[in-house]
Amino acid sequence: MTTIKRTRKQWLDHDAERLGLFVRTWSPGDGITRYRFFTNAKNSYHGPDNGIYTALGIKEAETFLAGYGR
Repeated sequence: MTTIKRTRKQWLDHDAERLGLFVRTWSPGDGITRYRFFTNAKNSYHGPDNGIYTALGIKEAETFLAGYGR
């Protein structure tokens, strides 16, 4: 049996897709990666839509998804 290892970002993408969301990231150089959630896959981090939520850091992004999925 083979075990697939995924990064936290890969799990985040997987969980978001299950909920019909898409995640785009941006790292502006201040040490905090931004995770923006969209309902439309045709968006980059900067648009054209503003997204439904922007998390500061992966922990906040994971918390948002956990709440969104309830």
